[in-house]
Amino acid sequence: MNTSRAPAQGLALLSLCAVAALSVARLSDAQMRTPMQGYRYTTVPAWRVDLNQAGADELAALPGVGPSLAAAIVANRQAMGPFNTLADLDRVRGVGPVVLQQIQPFVLQLPE
Repeated sequence: MNTSRAPAQGLALLSLCAVAALSVARLSDAQMRTPMQGYRYTTVPAWRVDLNQAGADELAALPGVGPSLAAAIVANRQAMGPFNTLADLDRVRGVGPVVLQQIQPFVLQLPE
């Protein structure tokens, strides 16, 4: 049995595992970037937003929602109560079918 090659093989395997771990970490980071950072969403997001709990900063990170629309969503939620469905978000001025379609993958399923 040749034991002189065992440390080299172990080191090669360890290096391969490290490269794989870094690749996965990079992929996860790319999935969580927001349009505000200049990236387009290409996969299902790694995070979701609860419309009835999120603050303006968290809502502003959604595609198609900027700081002023996020503030309007929070103000509407405080004045009229929680959103029962994603379609209820339409009651906020500035939210229409396009915005609803853009944010749908990033919103937690609201109870029916």
